[in-house]
Amino acid sequence: MMNISLLTIPVLLDTTPEPTHLVDQWVRVYHYGHRVLPALSIATGLLYAWTVTRKRKAGRPWRIFALAGLTTMSMLPFTWTVMLPTNTTLFATQIANHAGQVVAFDVAVDLVKKWTLLHTTRALLPLTGVMMGWVGTLRQFN
Repeated sequence: MMNISLLTIPVLLDTTPEPTHLVDQWVRVYHYGHRVLPALSIATGLLYAWTVTRKRKAGRPWRIFALAGLTTMSMLPFTWTVMLPTNTTLFATQIANHAGQVVAFDVAVDLVKKWTLLHTTRALLPLTGVMMGWVGTLRQFN
């Protein structure tokens, strides 16, 4: 997920000279991310749930895996609550651009940069979940 913030969006910002094209490219990045990333989050959460169930039945430490799963899946409500207004504004900007009401380039850049900051924050949630799962796994070897 972090590659979108660290690589994809900076390339778009560096190489796109007009607001309509920039917003259109963001919409495509969103489209492909929207198709893949929520499913990955849910699948990872289900794997953590499976791990928690097995650990609990075996009488082994499981809470860190539950916390890892919840942290990973928290990217979904973060998207629905924190990011939704910016996403909605970007989609509305695309519609306005194509209707001939093109926003200023600085406005488009600011919107994409704001979204990138929010996306970076969101990407830290599953990354934190992975670190928790890793710590839980390493503790099993002690």
